[in-house]
Amino acid sequence: MSTGSPALIDRSIDQLESLAAFLTDEVEQPWTTALLPLSERRLCKEALLTISVLLPKLRAVRKAHARPADRQPPKCSSCDE
Repeated sequence: MSTGSPALIDRSIDQLESLAAFLTDEVEQPWTTALLPLSERRLCKEALLTISVLLPKLRAVRKAHARPADRQPPKCSSCDE
């Protein structure tokens, strides 16, 4: 990953969290049931589901990327190192 990757991941997580909050508000509003067609409500719910799957994966990538110095390369079991 490039040096800008952690910042990009952080921004993406922040933006997806904001989008999820917005979509949740849209779906839960009383007027949504009356004004939004069922297909649009379904799309909002599908997008929320996709975001809920993607966010934990992005957080795991961020966490793994934040600690690259902690990792050591695997050692050869037959070498004298």
